[in-house]
Amino acid sequence: MQDIILTCIVTKESHGGYSSVCHELDVASRGDSIEEARVNLQEAVESHLSVAREEGLLDDIFERLGISKEQQKKQHLNPISFSSALTVSLPA
Repeated sequence: MQDIILTCIVTKESHGGYSSVCHELDVASRGDSIEEARVNLQEAVESHLSVAREEGLLDDIFERLGISKEQQKKQHLNPISFSSALTVSLPA
């Protein structure tokens, strides 16, 4: 199984709950908690990639993400750009 690093942005909604989005793939989801929104997005992204594979569109997605044919042979796929969260301790 291969892993790909993608961005997950979770936003608290004014009407309650949380929305989540992966901008690299234009996939979105939601949940009642931050974790539920993240898990639901992960499932939506995995479904999106599964359908893309079945329809022969996975190479197009990889190309859009800047993942070369050579990189596609690796276990961990890294797009040319992605975001990550950092937990930083504030000085006392």
